[in-house]
Amino acid sequence: MRLLGQPMMVYQADNAGLLRAFRQGIERELMRAVYVRAMFSTGHDQANREVFRAGPAEPADAPDLVGLAVRGAKKAVDKAVKGLSLHA
Repeated sequence: MRLLGQPMMVYQADNAGLLRAFRQGIERELMRAVYVRAMFSTGHDQANREVFRAGPAEPADAPDLVGLAVRGAKKAVDKAVKGLSLHA
């Protein structure tokens, strides 16, 4: 998914907040891009992608999220990120 576009809002959240937004994104049929811990294990982008592909599958209902991008209609996105605070 193309991740960068305008406008873009960046929020911060703990794991529980990310999982809630992730699940809301699924329910609201938003486009989602997930960033899981395994993607950042090697310090090298291509190697991280390989680790992610080869590693144990993330649980579909509770991936080890460190980041999440959602894209869709403003109203649906607003509901998915409700309760998260803007990144300072």
